[in-house]
Amino acid sequence: MRNLDAVIRRVVAFTDAAAAIFLIIITALTFTAVVMRYVLSMPFPGSFDVSRLLLGVAIFWGIAVGAYRREHISVDLLYSVMPARAQRIMNLFGDILFAAFMGLFSWMLLRQVMSVQASGQTTFELGIPVWPFHAVAWLGVVLCFLVLIARILRAVLLIPDNTGER
Repeated sequence: MRNLDAVIRRVVAFTDAAAAIFLIIITALTFTAVVMRYVLSMPFPGSFDVSRLLLGVAIFWGIAVGAYRREHISVDLLYSVMPARAQRIMNLFGDILFAAFMGLFSWMLLRQVMSVQASGQTTFELGIPVWPFHAVAWLGVVLCFLVLIARILRAVLLIPDNTGER
């Protein structure tokens, strides 16, 4: 199981780095578009479309990292006063519910990717196909689902959680 944990950590590190790179690209595109428009009085065609599509990708990849680290939004009023065993049960229930949602979401998003690919939809200005962006976003949702399954298996098999979260 230690090998599986190491693999999961590498996948999460890769996912985290990829989400950061997507955000860096978005920032660079936005900065360049602003400089070109307001300093050089030249438009930067397609920057908005690509930034918008990459933002969706970055969000979906970031969800996987947040799920692994349990950095998603939570309300701790009741949780903080519960005994440790009740907290573990609540975490397991939350992970199962989240995994079910992400499994359904990944299936529906895959259908959307195939629909967009079949339609031949492209960006307005540059004519870039949209479906690859959707496919990369779908991969982030699948990674989130797999990370949650790993968390559930870890909890069911009573393997200590060394990720630093609750």
